[in-house]
Amino acid sequence: MFNGLPLHILLVHVVVIVLPAAALLTVLGAVWPAFRRKLGVITPVVALIGLISVPLATNAGEWLEERLNSTPLIQAHVALGDTLLPWAVGQFVVATAIWVWYRWFAAVRTVPGAPQRHVAAPGDAVRSAATAHATAAATPGRAAAGGSVPAGFQNPGIAGTDGPLAADGSVLLHGDDPFAPAAGTQPATPGIRPTAPPRSRAGRTASLAVSIAAIVVALVVSTGTVVKVVQIGESGSNAVWQGSFSPDPVEG
Repeated sequence: MFNGLPLHILLVHVVVIVLPAAALLTVLGAVWPAFRRKLGVITPVVALIGLISVPLATNAGEWLEERLNSTPLIQAHVALGDTLLPWAVGQFVVATAIWVWYRWFAAVRTVPGAPQRHVAAPGDAVRSAATAHATAAATPGRAAAGGSVPAGFQNPGIAGTDGPLAADGSVLLHGDDPFAPAAGTQPATPGIRPTAPPRSRAGRTASLAVSIAAIVVALVVSTGTVVKVVQIGESGSNAVWQGSFSPDPVEG
């Protein structure tokens, strides 16, 4: 009970609002990349809230059912209500899978940009860092000034200024595990800092196939979820209101 009202009456409003919203966000996220990037993890969170609200509303409905005179309409509503949880679970799984796929595994879409011009000057930090790194790569037994790099890191072997550069101008050095404790040292050079290895992503063909499958699954699951919510809401309204009011105004 909440303020004298059965809690089921309040919880069903969460279900009928949040689950269809999660279904809509899931479909839009599957077909609209810009919308998906802007929402991020919001879609799975909304789907999770909808999933949690379903058993809460169901349990509250069972409590209310025990305190009402059972009718065929109430029994039909209860039976339909028990079928919503699998759809809510599926909605959450699909929303989360789409978010995880595009966040970490799908191929990154690259857009060609205007060529960048680099002005090299004597003593330039980028050139000196790359040159020092090339020297260190050629003499692995000698440690240069400026610290050490944890063992297990691989020298990128990039000469000149064409290698990957950080925002501060340092050369990115990819290794096996930059966060593991150093078991030893390798030659290091100023201006070179370790970074995590690039994450392995799927190819463009595989990404396209998975994206199409995600759109189809999102449409099927989201449509089923919304239809089921509408059916349950209609049966609940019939159970409450059918035969409880007059089609004509009541005098007095």
